[in-house]
Amino acid sequence: MNTMKKITKLLLGLLIIPLIALNSCKKPKPDAPDVDPSLSFKTLKTYLVASNLDLPTILTNWITTADAVYATMTDADATNDYYVVDLRLAADYDAGHISGAVNATLTTLLNQASASGGKPILLVCYTGQTASHAVVALRLSGYPTAKVLKWGMAGWNNNYVGSWNSGTGEFGTTAWTAAPGNLAANSTHLEPAYTTTATDGAGILTERVNAMLAAGFKGVTGTEVAAAPANFFINNYWTAAEVEQYGHLNGAHRISPLTLAGNEYLNLDASKKIVTYCYTGQTSSVITAYLTILGYDAASLKYGANNLIYSRLALNKWSTTETRNFPIVVSGTPTQTILTQYLVANDLDLTDMLVSWVTTTTSVYTIQTDADPNNNFYIIDLRTAADFAAGHIAGAVNSTLANVITTAAGAGGKQIVVACYTGQTAAHAVIALRLSGFKNAMVMKWGMAGWNTSLAASWTAGIANIGKNHANWAAAPGLLTANATFAVPAISSASTTGEGILAERVSYMLANGFKGETAANVLTNPGNYFINNYWTTTDVQTYGHISGAYRVNPLTIENNEIKNLNPAKTIITYCWTGQTSSMVTAYLNILGYNALSLKFGANGLINDDLLLNKWVISESKDFPLVTSK
Repeated sequence: MNTMKKITKLLLGLLIIPLIALNSCKKPKPDAPDVDPSLSFKTLKTYLVASNLDLPTILTNWITTADAVYATMTDADATNDYYVVDLRLAADYDAGHISGAVNATLTTLLNQASASGGKPILLVCYTGQTASHAVVALRLSGYPTAKVLKWGMAGWNNNYVGSWNSGTGEFGTTAWTAAPGNLAANSTHLEPAYTTTATDGAGILTERVNAMLAAGFKGVTGTEVAAAPANFFINNYWTAAEVEQYGHLNGAHRISPLTLAGNEYLNLDASKKIVTYCYTGQTSSVITAYLTILGYDAASLKYGANNLIYSRLALNKWSTTETRNFPIVVSGTPTQTILTQYLVANDLDLTDMLVSWVTTTTSVYTIQTDADPNNNFYIIDLRTAADFAAGHIAGAVNSTLANVITTAAGAGGKQIVVACYTGQTAAHAVIALRLSGFKNAMVMKWGMAGWNTSLAASWTAGIANIGKNHANWAAAPGLLTANATFAVPAISSASTTGEGILAERVSYMLANGFKGETAANVLTNPGNYFINNYWTTTDVQTYGHISGAYRVNPLTIENNEIKNLNPAKTIITYCWTGQTSSMVTAYLNILGYNALSLKFGANGLINDDLLLNKWVISESKDFPLVTSK
């Protein structure tokens, strides 16, 4: 018996040995390739150089004087007038601005620029420094002739010289290397490294421009730099002759010219905060915005050498002789106030918009197929013409978001239902319709994905669970940010009546298309946005929320909850499905906010966890489709 056991053990051992040997010879599975964090920069650099958008191009004819602007705006040719965008606070704009100017913020800049109608854009702020960030964004976004008003409003009218008078000083003298100077030797450094959602040059540029604008003006004072110059990588953006004449901040480099094509950017140390200074802080602001877009941690030295060695300067020196007494106009009742008063008085507040605004596919099918053709809906389908032709609801008409008001005129008194792929674009359209006299227009919930299972992929592809266990998801019961009070955004209009302003703003919203943002982008950088969780308190306590989110709900003009939104940031609203948030977003854009709807709502964040308003395939029906001939 013992002998048999020994033989058995021996045989098992002989079998196991080759198995071990075979297993040990297997090649280990290769790790998933790491994403090269420098790839986004390399792709962006290549695109900028190839598109003639290197820094020297941005710095070509980018600034103009008050004298030149006034001459252009008052000559006999109205077609050459500037489209003036004033970036000051709404209250300061209302108190006095250049005739014809419109008010905006850095975050609403690109939307406002889209209304320029082909006119050259002039950017105005208090001192010319914030405007210089803005001009970079515009010149990289298809507005190559945009310019900055030198000295800002301080140079236009002497009512505003205080902004510049308070910026001059001798704050660099404690850390100043006297003329002829002894600049730090330039050396080669690594490129910036970061990742982006986009992978192509144009997409990366758009993403980086938006991030720069959302982050706001990046500046540092002369006092801060002079106190600890070694904490920064300082670039003196002067000529060599100017350095020899004035000297420079201790430890400063001189990298000028600074280009991508010539690789001088490699002389910048991406591991440190790059502080650029010039004479006035305006050129350095342009450079800082450009470097920020490239991925550097950059800051412009505010007021430039005027803040460092003011008394020594012989050129580009601020004084009250730089200002003019060109005319300003004072706002009467702000356009925003005229609009909001009209909305409230006519029961067009946001809460009015959200009454009975959505219907189900089953309800639509029941009405369309009952015995009474007189109660049929007028269905507007916003999908592409090809998808509409391939299959749509019988009797539906095809349109676009931009043309939905015109299409609605054919309703003949019938109640309008708007369909799209998912219900989200349709929600933008329903806001426009309800504000344009079609007060009972409705969205078809889930869009065409809910009408027929052959079209369900639009919704199925949108659900996700990326919020679960994400570092930027605050688990239940959550800890929402306390609401604060902000000013409302300023808007401009050719009309002076509430009805006219509303019509203009609705057209503006429709022309700019659906405004949405992905859950991935918001979760990755929640600090870039003002996030409004449009749920009840109980829902927040059940599911948690995106980190840093507020809860402004109800949200009305009449009761001033609208002032709990920060117009200086991009407003992200999210709900369950992205349909309510699309309604809210469209309304906010009409009011002048830069607003985006989080696509697919909580279904795109924590779909598995949801107990209601959850997309599942059973939400899709098999109601009939007809094809176009």
